Amino acid sequence: MTVLRRGLSEPLLPMLLLSVGAVAAAWYSPILTWAVVGGLAGYTLSGSV
Repeated sequence: MTVLRRGLSEPLLPMLLLSVGAVAAAWYSPILTWAVVGGLAGYTLSGSV
């Protein structure tokens, strides 16, 4: 049980996943930027604001 608990609480895996996510977000930043802008524009134009 302690081996499982130690494996789940080890910060290596979450940090590795966050690092991979940050690199992926940086690689696709133009697409993500336009997706966010488009989402905000759609929200504004729908009259929800």
